[in-house]
Amino acid sequence: MNAVSSRTSRSMGRSAARRALAAMVLLALMTWTTGCGNSGQQGVSASRLDVSNTRLVTITETGERSFSGTLINENSKAVSIVQVDVALYDETGARVGTTMIEVEDVPANSEKDFSGALDVDYPVAKARVLSVATP
Repeated sequence: MNAVSSRTSRSMGRSAARRALAAMVLLALMTWTTGCGNSGQQGVSASRLDVSNTRLVTITETGERSFSGTLINENSKAVSIVQVDVALYDETGARVGTTMIEVEDVPANSEKDFSGALDVDYPVAKARVLSVATP
């Protein structure tokens, strides 16, 4: 084999290796995004999830604060995990932050009470649910 054909052969080998690596990365990415889409919660609609009875609670003795409510699942299937995004406001009504509370194992066509600690250093006077979603 002469020097030109040897370089061409190595170049073709590198191209094939790059194509194979790109195909493997693409396949892994497709598998990952397909698997992460709804965490096995097919048939669950986020539009059939709601939150009621919300309240901002401060324990006077300790100063600990939490946000509580009731998650309503109107789906015909149980939901393994739901994320409730909550906006936090100060006394003037200015938004000062957000927090996310995860609610696990919500049976089909039922309600489940939840509570999440507000681990923030700023004053929070009000809180409001921004969204309810399944990851």
